[in-house]
Amino acid sequence: MSTLMGFFNIFSKRAPRMEVLSPVQYTVTIQYPSVLEFPMAVSRMKVEDDARTFFQFDRGEVTINGDAASDYLAADLAAQCGQVLYPLQVCVGADGSITQVFNHAAILERWEAQAPRLLEYFTGDEACAYIHATGKVILEEAAVLRIIRQDLFLSCWCNLAMGGSRSAYPLIPFKEPVPCEHDIKCSVNKLTKMIDSIHAEWNFEQDGRLRRIQLTAVCNPIKDTVV
Repeated sequence: MSTLMGFFNIFSKRAPRMEVLSPVQYTVTIQYPSVLEFPMAVSRMKVEDDARTFFQFDRGEVTINGDAASDYLAADLAAQCGQVLYPLQVCVGADGSITQVFNHAAILERWEAQAPRLLEYFTGDEACAYIHATGKVILEEAAVLRIIRQDLFLSCWCNLAMGGSRSAYPLIPFKEPVPCEHDIKCSVNKLTKMIDSIHAEWNFEQDGRLRRIQLTAVCNPIKDTVV
């Protein structure tokens, strides 16, 4: 039987060839209320026989108020679980919405390798429950897609990169999207046609309190731009 299956496998459809172009490097800062900062590399992708738009995102180490996430146990756990998503390859629709997780199989492989290490390093019932819950999400592409659509930088960057008209973003899980308090300021590089900088601010109410989120993403180094 194994020989027969191997024979049919040679006729299986191969994965499309793809090319990841040179990345644009950003420093991303999100203030809510702690200040999260991380580097993010964004690249255009070319996928064989596919005219849709693809991007790759690769996040670096996250800091919290200037300190490494590893200095905070809960933040370290969340950061290490979330880092499994990167490099993240997505398909983006003409309206700027993220429509597909292109490399879900690779993400799943990374999780299967990382999960045992996380369970060994982070002890306690709450940590184990968080890790197992993360595994259930990563198992399904649709669940991963829902998670990354909730990511403020990813959703904002993709919308702006495609010239979308989106004015509200899902800042609070399972709640209605929150409109931007001010127009999002965005600059674009003349040569690469990639975003150079983003400045956005949201003010909203949560649990009876006024909240504010600020997002800044700056290309390193900033090149000549046009608004």
